[in-house]
Amino acid sequence: MKRLFQWVLLGVVMVVPWLHGLSYPFLYDDIGMIAENPFLEDGANAGRVLSGGTLADPDVLNGRRPAVLASYFLDRALCGLRPAGWRATNLVLHLANALLLAGLVGRLAGRRELAGLTAVLFALHPVLVEAVHAPGFRADVLCLFWSLVALHAWLRAAGTTECRTRAMAALRGAAVLAALALALLSKETALAWPLAAGLLLAAYPGAFPRRRAAWGLAGAAAALAAGFFVLWAALPTALQAASGGWNGESLRVPENLWSLPALWTRTLRYLLVPWPLNVTPHFDAVASPADGRFWMGLFWMAACGIAAWKARRRLPTVALGLGWIAVWFLPVSNLWPLYHPVADRYLYPIVPGFALLAAWLFEQQTPGTRRVGTAAVALLYAALLVCRIGQWRTPETLWTAAYFQNPHSATAATWLGLTAEEHGDTDAAAAFYKAATEANPRAVHAWIDWGVLEGRRGNLDESERLLRTALGLSPDNPAAAANLSHCLALRGLREGGAAGGD
Repeated sequence: MKRLFQWVLLGVVMVVPWLHGLSYPFLYDDIGMIAENPFLEDGANAGRVLSGGTLADPDVLNGRRPAVLASYFLDRALCGLRPAGWRATNLVLHLANALLLAGLVGRLAGRRELAGLTAVLFALHPVLVEAVHAPGFRADVLCLFWSLVALHAWLRAAGTTECRTRAMAALRGAAVLAALALALLSKETALAWPLAAGLLLAAYPGAFPRRRAAWGLAGAAAALAAGFFVLWAALPTALQAASGGWNGESLRVPENLWSLPALWTRTLRYLLVPWPLNVTPHFDAVASPADGRFWMGLFWMAACGIAAWKARRRLPTVALGLGWIAVWFLPVSNLWPLYHPVADRYLYPIVPGFALLAAWLFEQQTPGTRRVGTAAVALLYAALLVCRIGQWRTPETLWTAAYFQNPHSATAATWLGLTAEEHGDTDAAAAFYKAATEANPRAVHAWIDWGVLEGRRGNLDESERLLRTALGLSPDNPAAAANLSHCLALRGLREGGAAGGD
């Protein structure tokens, strides 16, 4: 009963700071992916999702992530379009991830207090707000959930004595691969799972008495991940920025390679000091090895790698924490260029490694210092978390904060333009759209929104110019084509009316 009470208390501590934002409105990707997504309005489409019919359909948002879409259909059926229900699902998944992480640490290290500290530090880390608070970014939370389930199933399959029957061994192996498949169908980040499994084997070999079975399952998982990658590359849907034209923001080859060490440094910085946070952060690409950020990043990569290697025998917890950060950094390192080089949500699967390291540091202190230090960090995290969630209260608060922190953000400027339009301030809206196109001349949505605005204001010549610019940047964009066609039709009517009057 005492242990149960302790875990319940931990659960309360991990959940309470998140509750005040449950009823906030849908914002950012929540709008397109959930609130205004016609695909989710038809319950019959759930069958297409469950059968994998969306994988090859580029017109379905999150089509390559059917596990996420399935959870959306479930939320839609249970909660309609009430944001609180969707956020509650995210929060339950996040709490489950914290408990699964605690269970994993407990099984490997055999230290209950270390496991609890890791769970709390992970659950309250402020950088996780974007992924947990916004159901439009559920992919990150769901991917980690199934990845942790797969690791637990793998531990059970290879970390116990021999199974009584071959059928039982096969069933446990199938459970591992099924959970990994669901992780891969949640987000491509799960491609790193085989490396995470190898890391656990290297750090805690004693936890795997059936080492041959462990390596065999890890090899099968690697084959499954490779198969998924080949499938994604072969499908007509875009596989991040490497599959299409440049959007003005993604990193191009070879600057993605030169930028990788700087991205590592940035990751460590936000793990240690998770503020200020931003839905549209800015990152200056590293153009060549002559940039000092390249060498500074290499230094920190080497330092972390050497520390992990030296700690692998005597301090496996440290080795696991550092290795975990590195393994889950790889999918977001831009080796394969991403649409957005950096985002707070990318850190979601990385934070468990940092939480484990921080928990280990606290564990080395005296009991009194450990209690005070843990409480202080938890309170600080909770305060930052509450402040960050507060920025999601309204569109104005979110995008004003984002634009203030990053005036180069075309996305923030575009959303501020839309917000100004909703309030009837068309001059401010036009100014924001202009700022967005100046910040990123390839920001297609800004050109379209600006063109539509000018059309509504009766400036059809300017509207046509703006919409043709958008169509030139993205010839297959249906919104640009449809609005340009409407603009030309209005011009025809106006010119016809003028001719008739003459």
